[in-house]
Amino acid sequence: MGWIKKKSLAVQILEGMAITGLTVLTATSPYFGLNLIRNFKRRWNEEERRKFYFSINYLDRRGYVKILKNDDGNMVVRITRKGEQAIHKLNFDRMKLPKPERWDGKWRVIIFDVPNSKSKNRLAFSQKLKELGFVMIQRSVWAYPFECYKELAIARKFYEIEKCVTYLEAVEIEDELHWRSKFNLNPNSGSM
Repeated sequence: MGWIKKKSLAVQILEGMAITGLTVLTATSPYFGLNLIRNFKRRWNEEERRKFYFSINYLDRRGYVKILKNDDGNMVVRITRKGEQAIHKLNFDRMKLPKPERWDGKWRVIIFDVPNSKSKNRLAFSQKLKELGFVMIQRSVWAYPFECYKELAIARKFYEIEKCVTYLEAVEIEDELHWRSKFNLNPNSGSM
């Protein structure tokens, strides 16, 4: 998500909107706006309010949200499809694989054969596997010692290569001590 700092107020606003789907800035009650402003004054100083409105306007200019005016005069901010996609990408970038304290003795092996027409997807997928902690056995064969099917399903869908990727679970792997050492797995038991 190169468009914005991942921990910025704009991202926090966008994430909140992705969860709720809608943010109303004013309401029909004439006292709502006054109460909202009073709450802002109590909780936020002028600089914080300015940053909030700047962030909303920034998201609107970039097309991540749309500021609308209802028939009754209320202002509403809605997340756009582009905003939802940005949050999806941000969540994908933050994805981590589980690392339980005890290993169940199974290896998760990922094999893939992605056509040349999707070479960028293949490269990005390989980089994501490495970032997640997989170890390459061969060029298109990667291993991980813990359950990761759900995360793998998300990754292959994200890179649009679902049909090119296969997930396997194996109980034996040649040179197991070598592979255990790659993941700091204790050679005498299923623990780390």
